[in-house]
Amino acid sequence: MDLSLPRGVDDVEPARFALQAKVEAAFDEVCRLYNFRVMEPASLEHLSTLRAKSGEGIDKEIYWFKDKAGRDIGLRFDLTVGITRYVCSRKDLKLPAKLAASGGIWRYDEPQYGRYRWSHQWDLEVFGPPSVEADAEVIDASSAILRKLGIAFLVKVGDRRVVEDYIRKKLGIEQEDRLVELMRALDKVEKKSAAELRAEYATKGFEASEVDGLLEFGSLRGKPDAVLARASELHLESVNELRSLADILDSRGLKNVEYNMSIVRGIDYYTGIVFEASDARNPKLGSLFGGGRYDALPRIFGRADLSATGAAGGIERTAMSIEPHPRPPGLLVYVASAGPQAAAYALNVQKVLREGGIPCETPLQAKALSKQLEDASRLGATWAAIVGERELKANAVTLRDMRSRKEQLLPLSEAVERISHA
Repeated sequence: MDLSLPRGVDDVEPARFALQAKVEAAFDEVCRLYNFRVMEPASLEHLSTLRAKSGEGIDKEIYWFKDKAGRDIGLRFDLTVGITRYVCSRKDLKLPAKLAASGGIWRYDEPQYGRYRWSHQWDLEVFGPPSVEADAEVIDASSAILRKLGIAFLVKVGDRRVVEDYIRKKLGIEQEDRLVELMRALDKVEKKSAAELRAEYATKGFEASEVDGLLEFGSLRGKPDAVLARASELHLESVNELRSLADILDSRGLKNVEYNMSIVRGIDYYTGIVFEASDARNPKLGSLFGGGRYDALPRIFGRADLSATGAAGGIERTAMSIEPHPRPPGLLVYVASAGPQAAAYALNVQKVLREGGIPCETPLQAKALSKQLEDASRLGATWAAIVGERELKANAVTLRDMRSRKEQLLPLSEAVERISHA
């Protein structure tokens, strides 16, 4: 039998699971502190729902199939679509609605460093009237997750409306299709040289000066005040929301923010402010989180009255950014027994310990006491609760500190108290 897994899918082994659990715990705590209500959207959607975000081209990038009734069904490729569908179907929700989710997603992408076909994601969304304060709330909360994990990161912020404004006013391109096509060049600057982009866009009818002009604007990045000053020199009135956002983020104490005019993200999807964060120590990982304003999706789902902004982060990718510190020894009691009668008593000791919230182990097969104590050391147990005939008669245990090797005969209740307060 072939025990290999499909390409791009991996088991989450205990060490990696522990790191991902740390990311989940930080996400849960931020949701509590920032008052995001946690839910989970369905993992299966109608294919038409999934296409709403990215069009039929998404079919090549996701897992979809016909169910037994012949309906086109797909596995979710992110959490945003499902949450937005849910909100748009619930006209009784009070606005603004702050919702969050985490869970598995499936994408038929080319597997690469930090990217799997089955992975996990966290997601924060705010729905309601258009508000730059909502954008700031999402950026702040997303950043808080990384701060709690001790990750050094940089948040890069852009606004596709500002890029559009520049293309119209400074490059003289008004046609929507040509404007959007040229804007896509900014998405390619990390992968292609200026010469390669000039050659590519020449075949699409663009002058080299138009490509160079856009790339020059895309190179505008730095502290918010400096970027905003340059945008004012260019008479780009569309920077008003970026200016407000800078003030709000500064008041919230977010200092590791860069304004970057090459950040456009999902040109067919995002409608305003966009942002992404990268690991300052390991930028080749790509974005740890990214997002922005996406007012178009609620409109597609029939809610033109709704504005939406949000962010999503890869849990596996973020786990890869956590410093691999050795796991500190946790509390564990190994209940060891000598003799068949003591073994039955040991199970009662285990029950009392676990009911007291104390993690413990007992051997799953009969073995000599010396071998049990070897197991206790191998498992990193902090204490061994040893029971034999003497302990059984006294309703007690011999409690051994596995670090100092000191031991003492104690009534079971006192042993529980000693372990709990050690």
